[in-house]
Amino acid sequence: MSIALSNVENLLEAVPGAEVAVVANGSAVLFFVRQSPAHIRERLEALAGRGVKFYVCANSLRAHGIDSDDLLPFAEVVPAGIAKILELQAAGYLYVKP
Repeated sequence: MSIALSNVENLLEAVPGAEVAVVANGSAVLFFVRQSPAHIRERLEALAGRGVKFYVCANSLRAHGIDSDDLLPFAEVVPAGIAKILELQAAGYLYVKP
């Protein structure tokens, strides 16, 4: 997750005002729970404050036994992470995987 967040931070520095969306699936959803490490939570909150959208896969949450009520407030649950990625690509977003 640290590499992905660094990529987002670097992009926003290089391209101020860029529209950025992060889709978390698999074990990456673990970083979006309220009990995640403080340094990760603070970086996520700062990026959300800069307009970054965070989407979390419901399938992955279920697989990890995480309730959506346990997520950070800016994390939006989507039915399937892969479907959200396809939707974003169709809307003109580029897919970058760290």
